[in-house]
Amino acid sequence: MTWKSRTRLENRYLLLIGIAFFFIGSVDFLHALTFRGMGVFPDFGIDLTAQLWIVARYLESISFLVAPLFLIRNRENRNKEAENRHRESIEGSTFAWKVFLVYAAITIFCLLSIFIFKNFPVVYIEGSGPTPFKILSEYIISFILLCSLFPLYIIRDKFKHKVYRLLAASIIITILGELSFILYTHVNEFPNLIGHYFKLLSFYLIYEAVVDVGFEEPYSLLFRELKHREESFRQKTIFLGDEYSHICRMIGVNRILEPNNINFEEDKDQEGYHSFSQHFPGIGFQLDGDFAPISIQGPVEEMTGYGKEDFLSGKVSLIEIIVPDDQPLVFENRQKSKSNPKFIVENEFRIRKKNGETIWVREISRRIPGKSKGSGKIQGLIYDITERKVAEEALEKIDRIRIKEIHHRIKNNLQVISSLLSLQAEKFEDREVIEAFRESQNRVASIALIHEELHGGDNLDALDFAGYLQKLTADIFNSYRVGKDGLSLKLDLEQVFLGMDTAIPLGIIVNELVSNAMKHAFSDKKEGEIHISLHSKENPGSLDGLSGSCPECLENNNFHYVLTVADNGRGIPEEIDFRNADSLGLQLLTILVEQIDGCIELNRDHGTEFIIWFSNSGN
Repeated sequence: MTWKSRTRLENRYLLLIGIAFFFIGSVDFLHALTFRGMGVFPDFGIDLTAQLWIVARYLESISFLVAPLFLIRNRENRNKEAENRHRESIEGSTFAWKVFLVYAAITIFCLLSIFIFKNFPVVYIEGSGPTPFKILSEYIISFILLCSLFPLYIIRDKFKHKVYRLLAASIIITILGELSFILYTHVNEFPNLIGHYFKLLSFYLIYEAVVDVGFEEPYSLLFRELKHREESFRQKTIFLGDEYSHICRMIGVNRILEPNNINFEEDKDQEGYHSFSQHFPGIGFQLDGDFAPISIQGPVEEMTGYGKEDFLSGKVSLIEIIVPDDQPLVFENRQKSKSNPKFIVENEFRIRKKNGETIWVREISRRIPGKSKGSGKIQGLIYDITERKVAEEALEKIDRIRIKEIHHRIKNNLQVISSLLSLQAEKFEDREVIEAFRESQNRVASIALIHEELHGGDNLDALDFAGYLQKLTADIFNSYRVGKDGLSLKLDLEQVFLGMDTAIPLGIIVNELVSNAMKHAFSDKKEGEIHISLHSKENPGSLDGLSGSCPECLENNNFHYVLTVADNGRGIPEEIDFRNADSLGLQLLTILVEQIDGCIELNRDHGTEFIIWFSNSGN
């Protein structure tokens, strides 16, 4: 896997370790074949087994120590390498072949020293145990492995956290295994057995870190460097989107050059940049940490009426030409960018040009991140969006006209339905049937009134429900007041704006409650009062007189408003459960309260009092 991805794999730690373990595994395979029970090398003793073990461990420890150094060097040269991706791919393949050839040469040299020249130091003497060379080698190998943990820690951000922990654990367990080999004098002793178990576990952890994780999540492991580059690129770049949120432009800093480091041989590139900055439809700028201009490029005079020098000299500042109503937003976002360097400032505001003309502009800026000399400065772009704003206002105006027309047509259609109900009722003589038609007519009229209010008002999405209730209750009183001149209506209404999804059901509810009170509550009385109140829960006086209310409704924080419809009539009899009544009006009451996710309760102490708790879900 590592070798196949050598041209794309920028993490040279994994590349080197992958190649190294091919040779380490090969030597360990020979090590396993040299045991007497295998019968492959009958003419060699245990010393050969120990010699191959030492060779493999030296290869492993030195590989762990050297691999991070290549990754650190690779990171330091990132900017130069980024200039030529094709060359980088070739260099990656060349690096892999160089590593392969170096390890092949070292491995072949060691094997020739052991098998052919037989000048490799003696490692194990049968009968007496490990030689001083082997014991010293185990200490050296352990020390090298311990040292390899420090560069690995430095480059830990180049790995997934899980991979880093597995690599570190593998190195630590390998150290424990090497130290255990110092303690035995015979190959059949317990420390030797434990050392091999430690080695087996360390190999498994390497497998988990490189092979298993690599196959399960190959892109996150092999191309993790690509993700780091993307994050770095996003930190140094501002993406400009169109009205559909598609990226159409981007601005950023590639390199910040000191004056004495500028290559004046790049005249053509400089001319190209100058041409780009002059024809770009916006003003590019760079500010210091206090938002004072350092450089400005683009059609400054065309957009503002002022020259570049006016801004650079401090004679004119951007804040001064911003329309006063828009200045607080600009100040607020600048403070956010001071407290959070990663914050991207996006403002749309109006500026007043030198000739008095007002135009809309969009500003996108952010602080230059990192540790470069330009860090702490602010770079950004301002471009004219007046045409877009004019188009948006035109579309908004058209949309308002369309919605008003819809409300008007719905209101007219509902009035036609109300008239048809009235005409149909004239064909009947049964009082109950006529009353049923009138109730339906009033329900339709309550809905039509909402659309009439929305059509005539400035707010197309929310209804002034207090104003609506005044008109609705006046219409109901005019409908039922014949012979009931002693009845009075008292309204205590706070101005509350509700969306249609809440206003329509609530309007029908009020229609039902007031109509029922007019018809039934005062049948044996000539005088009486109907009281309607509407308040938000935040209003200090909204809960006065509701101390006996249902705790479930009173303590529910999801309810923002409370509507009360009360009368001092004869009241609803105790035996009637309004939640399970046969009356269509009371059934509608329960259904509509559930529809707005509200809560309703009935108080029968002094006449009838319905209390409805609700939120503005339709806003």
